[in-house]
Amino acid sequence: MLTGPLKGHGMQAAVDGFSAFRLAAALAAVLVASLAGCTSAPDPPEQTPTVQSPTATTSERAVPAFAAVMEKYSQELRDGGATAVIIQVKSRVGEWASAEGVRNLDTNETVQLTDQTHIGDITMSMVAVSVMKLVEEGKVQLDDPIQEYLPDFESVVKPPGPITIRSLLSHRSGMPHYWDALHGMGNAGDQRMSHKERLAAIAAVRWTGGSGSLYNYSNTNYSALALLVEKLRGKDIGAVVHDDTVEPLGLKDTLMTGDEPGPQRMVHGYTRTDGGERVDNTLSPFHVGSADTGMISTVPELNAFFAALQKGDLLTRQSVAEMHHPKFEQYGLGVVRQYDSCSNNDYFGNVGVVRGYAALALISADGSRQIAMAVARAPKPDLIGFDDPQSVEMVKAAVDALNLAC
Repeated sequence: MLTGPLKGHGMQAAVDGFSAFRLAAALAAVLVASLAGCTSAPDPPEQTPTVQSPTATTSERAVPAFAAVMEKYSQELRDGGATAVIIQVKSRVGEWASAEGVRNLDTNETVQLTDQTHIGDITMSMVAVSVMKLVEEGKVQLDDPIQEYLPDFESVVKPPGPITIRSLLSHRSGMPHYWDALHGMGNAGDQRMSHKERLAAIAAVRWTGGSGSLYNYSNTNYSALALLVEKLRGKDIGAVVHDDTVEPLGLKDTLMTGDEPGPQRMVHGYTRTDGGERVDNTLSPFHVGSADTGMISTVPELNAFFAALQKGDLLTRQSVAEMHHPKFEQYGLGVVRQYDSCSNNDYFGNVGVVRGYAALALISADGSRQIAMAVARAPKPDLIGFDDPQSVEMVKAAVDALNLAC
């Protein structure tokens, strides 16, 4: 994923499921802290985009400053061994897109802007929309304990008290991260797991606190939320996200891993074993049906999703504002904020990493500037430890570009 808003999982390679808590600390060194929260999302101004051809050379076209930043970043990634880099920027001053590299190292097919890719923890933003729809319909309230709806919850995990839906959405429940537990048991996380199995993995792990705890990123929160959504909707989480988001927006290439028909234009993401053997991580069974890392999409459709969310096409403006809270914190209810120096406001979106892949999407509070990107990372052994400098650099490059697109 970036799986977790920007952080590697466990003390092993390319660990899925990022620790955004530690990521927030890393980002603090390179990004200006958020000074204000957005309480509404006005309609974006009309844009007259100038589409830049990714095949034209710099000398053949005028390159906006924001595009130059992303061209440089893309080239650096490719020079470092990334097999594919896809980027799309939209703004008042123009629209620019680029797709560089190959879709598949075995066939060397040229990657395309609309190719599908793993989006990692951006999955959680889509699941959060489905939870907020339940709130809007009065089926749940954000401050309800999830135990009211899932009587078996406490028999699967051992929470220190009532765990609210709000705290699960915002990673403030204190719930342990299932990936850490799997790693501790010597489980590489390569097999398919149900939501309940992910919860069961943390049954013997001590919580860091209860609802209202300090921010502590844990993908397990969304396994619990998936059980809630599935119980109240009577269908699996992938089908619910399809009904709530994919179908209303007419997204043709966004789906849950394992759903049929499967992806036809999937970007392949690779890692290498310590012995140097190349591993193709495309469509790993571990992500099938996962509420935290299971969705596949494209760069243009990520931009379409966050534009619709910010504009109020998926939820009411009140719900969108609720997702942006708590103010002055990096992680809200399923969305991450970054400081926008153009408007002294914020960008909202998410970032995710899974083995071999990274993805990001951000949009300004007024909806006038946005960026989405997907990277098939350099095939090499997974990163060790919790801090992932590549993810921090990706966020910094994206924010720099948006700040130049005022």
